[in-house]
Amino acid sequence: MKTYLKEFENIGKEYANQLQKQMKIRSIDDFEKFSLEEIHQQTKIDMERLKQWADVIDLYHIPDLTTREAELLYFANINSVQELSHRQAIRIFYKLREIDIETYHIILQLPTFQKIENWINFSKLMTKRIKFGQNIPIIMIPVVEFDHASELKNFKIFTVEDFVQKSPMISNLRKKIGMSRHNFHILENTIDFIKVEGIDLYFANLFLQVEIEGINDFLSLNNDEILQKVKEIQDNDENCPEKLTLKHIEEIKQKIMEQN
Repeated sequence: MKTYLKEFENIGKEYANQLQKQMKIRSIDDFEKFSLEEIHQQTKIDMERLKQWADVIDLYHIPDLTTREAELLYFANINSVQELSHRQAIRIFYKLREIDIETYHIILQLPTFQKIENWINFSKLMTKRIKFGQNIPIIMIPVVEFDHASELKNFKIFTVEDFVQKSPMISNLRKKIGMSRHNFHILENTIDFIKVEGIDLYFANLFLQVEIEGINDFLSLNNDEILQKVKEIQDNDENCPEKLTLKHIEEIKQKIMEQN
């Protein structure tokens, strides 16, 4: 199920139609394929307006959030997942109630305190490096587009852990979420890596980037080969969070053997 831009009140049908007509942008995934500067140049839509839309869309990536709730968080002066991760649920709740009473933004049903807590917890998971465990939002895996994540929501699959537990019980899941066979294979390989203690999402993506396509492929290569494959990428990455070492590779292989 695609999330179309016209579903956001602050974008509206007029602008949604303009984006579709001029750039064939209809959904969130379409919108995120372009930079804001590209959209501005081709549509002449005000940059500040585009930034507002981008902020609301960023918030909407939080699992279990509706388009309207994303907009309400924005009107509560929360303009990113990062910012939400530092907020307190009780203050957000009262701010939303204040918005409902004092502004033209009508809230048909205020989100519960527990629901806001869940949003904050997800935002924290989405803004920090999770080195151990499978409590990683599925939307964080690069091959998972927003439309895929929206379909996975229907099966209550929000995290890698949810996917591991529930996907074996759902027939034809790939087709149901509209993912290509190739990308679903990458998704499964990424999750297989993450299931191994010592491999987080960063390293899983790194291995796949250098065409180490799965656990068996990883085990078939000697340690020096693996290190050589990733070295060039890591050396050129200014934001590299952790360098892979021969010792780390040995520990990962040992964990794989233990788990099998």
